[in-house]
Amino acid sequence: MNESRWIRRSRVVVVGMLLGGCGDAILRPHDDGAGIVVLGGSGDDDANTDRPSLDVGGETDSSGEGDCTAVEISAQPVLRPVDIIFVIDNSASMKFEAEQIQSRMNDFSSQIVASGIDVRVILISSLPGNGNGICIDPPLGSGDCPLADHNPPRLTHVERLVQSYHAWEALLDTHAQWSGILREDSIVHVVVVSDDASNLGWSTFHAQWKALEPAHVDMVHDSVVCHSHCEDASAIGGDYIVLSGLTGGVAEDLCDQDFQAVFDALSTEVIAGTTIACEISIPTPPDGLELDLDAIDVELRDGLDASQMIGRVGSPSDCVAAIDGWYYDDPAEPAAIVLCPQTCERMQQVVDGSIAILFGCTSIPAG
Repeated sequence: MNESRWIRRSRVVVVGMLLGGCGDAILRPHDDGAGIVVLGGSGDDDANTDRPSLDVGGETDSSGEGDCTAVEISAQPVLRPVDIIFVIDNSASMKFEAEQIQSRMNDFSSQIVASGIDVRVILISSLPGNGNGICIDPPLGSGDCPLADHNPPRLTHVERLVQSYHAWEALLDTHAQWSGILREDSIVHVVVVSDDASNLGWSTFHAQWKALEPAHVDMVHDSVVCHSHCEDASAIGGDYIVLSGLTGGVAEDLCDQDFQAVFDALSTEVIAGTTIACEISIPTPPDGLELDLDAIDVELRDGLDASQMIGRVGSPSDCVAAIDGWYYDDPAEPAAIVLCPQTCERMQQVVDGSIAILFGCTSIPAG
């Protein structure tokens, strides 16, 4: 069993990466009263009483055994990038919807960028003059509308006339044209906007997506489709709605014809669903210390009064047998420390938590 070591330390540590709530990207240094400099929050103990904390799971060791010489190196939290694929129905009945999407896409992307998220947009749609096509103005687009708006990597426009029933088929058919834009560590959203049903069933599409994109099987599907046989509906988008529910996405009702609310809901969902990356670049050792890869330790801190030493595992596969753990991205030439999935997941829930990288102590193994 991997025995957790919990300590309270009266020293300064090397902070390699800071974790916080997704909307809490600005962290400030303060003294916690015990001589420890912490980045994040105000330092007001009263404000911290209701915050989630790490589960100590045992007595706190205040002996100070194993303290390391260290200085503070601050870093901002790193949010996972987001890649969003819009598939727009270009059929004759989608004139109003095309105009709304074209006029609001810049505000939508700007909201996400303002939250600190690195976002890329892929648009699968025809251009104006070919059905109800779309062309996006700057800053997201290139500034060449109505003839072109392709502006990679921020905006990748895949020109395709998307027919009523074929949004998912258009996405799958054009895979080779947009797959290279997706980043391996990104959160991927697929957004379908259509007033019609799908020619493919949701399970068939989902299986084909997973086969094409094994790195993004956890794709979030969002939909803006008709939920009833309203005046603007060609058909109810039942399969789109089901898949949005199964993947935790937004399912907005096109019958409402309120695209401000649609894009507000989409941006809120994208921002709230973005997690903090659990890969930490190995910082430069403090002055006077040489980098010894066998003398690095990782300490989790909850932003309150508890901290936990995390043991090192040899490889990602060894995470399964550990309660918590970390490993090097490349054992031969490591550039980053990577938290095991269970440790990463736990830290996502802790507001103002942090990770301290300690130099000069023999790495603690995960048992």
